[in-house]
Amino acid sequence: MYVLDRLRKLARELLEFVRGVDRALLEESVSALEGEYLELESAFLTAVLGPLVGVRTLTPLLSLELLDALRGELRVLASRAFRGEDVLGDLMSALGGEW
Repeated sequence: MYVLDRLRKLARELLEFVRGVDRALLEESVSALEGEYLELESAFLTAVLGPLVGVRTLTPLLSLELLDALRGELRVLASRAFRGEDVLGDLMSALGGEW
């Protein structure tokens, strides 16, 4: 009876370990995908907004056609331009967290 209880406990702990490893792999995969998303977003913004500031990436006509996909980003840029005096506040908000 004692050996059977120990085997059950061992099996339970092994199952919890496997679930923990699975959860850790899932979280690591999600964070890697989020990092890739940020890199792709940055590359897209550079490709689309680059010709508007003089960086040669796409033709200006194509970048103007793709501007529609950047509505949200343009709102953020406009709000930051409006709050131009609060440079320190923008720096702290870029670092994240509740300051």
